[in-house]
Amino acid sequence: MTPAARNRLLLLGAVWGLALAVVPAIVMTDPYELTGFLVVALLCAAASGVVGTLVAGGRVSRRASGRKATRGAAALRGLGIGAVQGIVGGAFAALLFWTVMALTISGFTLRDPVELSVLMSPRIFLGSFFVALSAFAYTLVGGLVLGPLFGPLVERAASKEK
Repeated sequence: MTPAARNRLLLLGAVWGLALAVVPAIVMTDPYELTGFLVVALLCAAASGVVGTLVAGGRVSRRASGRKATRGAAALRGLGIGAVQGIVGGAFAALLFWTVMALTISGFTLRDPVELSVLMSPRIFLGSFFVALSAFAYTLVGGLVLGPLFGPLVERAASKEK
């Protein structure tokens, strides 16, 4: 993959991650304040979008360079790219959100760090796990729904040689 293609995929991935995260973030922050948690959540969404798009774009570029790509329907190819984006981006988002939520629920601050055993308590562990599972499911479904739209963009960005 060329550096130009990688840069296009980075930008497209950040847009994809933020597009999935902005609406739920606005709905969930009722007083509409820009808090540190909201900023971290949006950064995690952008990062997971970037990782998912880079993996999907790398897969597209390997398939295009390794063998002759079959001419299937663009929507089906986009759906496959969206599924890869959703699975990889969702797994990355789930790990990030699990960590952030566990630290937030436990009351962790830099001035007063908590013991590691507090993070493993069932309330904190399971509470943050279900948030992470929800983030994974939402990202996977978002990848499948937006795949026909973003899939051709990823395909074009990954396969364009300049």
